Amino acid sequence: MLNLSLPWKRNAPVEEETPEPTGRRPARRRGGRSRRVGSGSGEAVAAARTRRGLESRRQRIAIGVGAVLILAIVAVVLVGVYQQFIHPPRVMAGEVRGIRFTMGDLVERIRVLQGINRYQGGQVDFSRIPFQLLTDLLHAEILRQAAPGLGINITDEQIDESIRSQFRPRPEPGQEVDETQLDAEFDNTYKNFLTQVNLTDDAFRRIVEERLQQTELFGRMLASLPEEAPQVELQAVVMGLESPAAPEAVRERLVLGQDFGAVSREISGSDGYIGWVPEGAFPGFDRYLFGEVCEADDDSADCVETDSVRRKPPLLDPGDISPPIYEDESIFIIQAIGDTETRELEPAMQFQMASALVDQWKGDQLKQGSDEGWVKINFDSNRYAWVTDQVRLTRPRVTPEPQQ
Repeated sequence: MLNLSLPWKRNAPVEEETPEPTGRRPARRRGGRSRRVGSGSGEAVAAARTRRGLESRRQRIAIGVGAVLILAIVAVVLVGVYQQFIHPPRVMAGEVRGIRFTMGDLVERIRVLQGINRYQGGQVDFSRIPFQLLTDLLHAEILRQAAPGLGINITDEQIDESIRSQFRPRPEPGQEVDETQLDAEFDNTYKNFLTQVNLTDDAFRRIVEERLQQTELFGRMLASLPEEAPQVELQAVVMGLESPAAPEAVRERLVLGQDFGAVSREISGSDGYIGWVPEGAFPGFDRYLFGEVCEADDDSADCVETDSVRRKPPLLDPGDISPPIYEDESIFIIQAIGDTETRELEPAMQFQMASALVDQWKGDQLKQGSDEGWVKINFDSNRYAWVTDQVRLTRPRVTPEPQQ
């Protein structure tokens, strides 16, 4: 439709028609006022967007920091749990020719021995000597592996008999007994023992086997001893490591001539007389009483040929007082009463010598294994403390065995 500018329409208000849609966006009006309003609105929107972006960024940072802190706390807890409860029991404590004993194995063995000791009415705290018990564990495995070569063969029947002798009631001589009843009591007592100590039958039989093997080794050492041997008559003052008396002061009293028996009774409650002692019965005394065997490359003048053996003379002459000798948990001050004599071995000294030979065999085997690499020990003060804590935390509550 034409929109002509007629003269009679020039002063009349003009009504604008809505333009027909053309598909084009309408051109923005270029008025100064509208331009200022559009600019201010855009700045506000941009500022709002900036604020929202900063807040969102701060939120993301806070969430990230919180997540990192939570992960760090969880990691610390997990590391602590691993180091305290998971890793230590798996750490190797000792090994004999590929047979490995972990820290957990050591704790379990100590716990079992302590339970057995409590059941039998003992009061020994095995948690105080974990290294000694680890060494005993290695000694037992060394002997187990060496047993066939030594002719030691422990049968199941021997193990059964040992267990029965420990837990089966022993009737009085001449007493009429019901074997079935005794067997039932044995089964009940033995099962109760295993339950209280938290031990399986197989595990206890292994312990019994170890003890029987050591008994067999002792028997072989005992059988190897001669009937006679050079001996020295001996007396000794025996003191504990925590004795209030000073060892040097006690020795000084003896050197000054005070009666040996009187001083010994004052210190230890006995007169100190030990009797005739052969070489090897108390290895710690041998160099004082019998001298030392010289090494092959020792050319010193004090090495003297004696019975095809070169040895140094004893450190003590008859009547001399020794310096304090520290052995295990005791302190000894000894005196040789007379000269060396060849005499028949007393049964008590035979047992002492056999025990010393067993200890020597164990020590030699452990040293040889360590030197050759087939025995390994991994134990230090930290592991000592861990084992002690674990044993005390899980100490079994055991009812002592009733007296029969």
